[in-house]
Formats: sequence, C-alpha cells, structure tokens
Amino acid sequence: MIPETIELKDLNKKLGEISKKLFESVKVVPNLITKELAIGANSIRNTIITSMKNTPKTGNHYRRGKRGRIHIASSPNHPPAIDYGELVRSIMFDIKEMNVEIGSVGGAPYSVFLEEGTKNMDPRPFLGPAVDKHRDEIISKVGDSAFEIIRKGFEKKT
Repeated sequence: MIPETIELKDLNKKLGEISKKLFESVKVVPNLITKELAIGANSIRNTIITSMKNTPKTGNHYRRGKRGRIHIASSPNHPPAIDYGELVRSIMFDIKEMNVEIGSVGGAPYSVFLEEGTKNMDPRPFLGPAVDKHRDEIISKVGDSAFEIIRKGFEKKT
C-alpha cells in the first residue's frame, strides 16, 4: 500500500469540506427553486392579465346583462377581452413539489373554452402564450439559482 502524503491528506480534507458544504447547500435548493417558480408564475399571471387588458377589441358586439350593456369581444386567436372581470380575478397559481399550476380557479369555469375554443367559437388563448413567453426565463433562473448554490461549495477560501 502506498503511504498517504501530506498533499493527499490536504486534498482529502479539502474535498471533505467541499462535500460537507454541498450537502448543506443542497438542503436550501428546493426553497430557492420554489422561490424562483413563484416569481415566474407571478410573471405568467401578470402577462395573462395584461394581455386581456390590452387585447384588441375587434370581435363581435354583445348586449350583456339586464341593462343591455355592450361588450366587445376580442378577435379569434387573441386573449379574451375583459367583460365583468371574473376570469381576470380567477387567475391564480400554486406551487406543489416544485411544480407550477396556474390557471382559472373557481369563478370562471368557461376559461378552458376561451383558451381552446369550441365548435362554435375560435380560441382566445391567454395561458399558453403567457407560459411560452416566460418558459425559458423561468427554466434559466431556476437553473442559475441551483448552480449558484452548488458553485459556492467549490469556492476557494481567501
């Protein structure tokens, strides 16, 4: 057996310290990822709401409610135009086990019909385009945050 040198002992000590730092830092990665996912999901939510507020109202005109209020719909393939605001108020997100769920909760069961369309109505997508807009940014930020934690385990002491 080859005797362990001072240099090898020093290397093993430093690797042990790095290993300890990595195991400690890995414990905070899920919280960091959850934080980045929440920021990203909120960006998606804000994009959805902004897209509905700014959608061109160039679609059909409808008389709505008891007073005959006129609603002007959005054009097909644009986000839905805000009418009473139920859909906007229902856009929520939740993060479970580092998974993002975002969509209409409760008050607007018709949201899927707007997103996907029906046999009588062309789609007014709002969720898909917002996710597409932020997907790469969210993935990048989650990865950067996790790698930053890992990188710190390899920093040299000054």
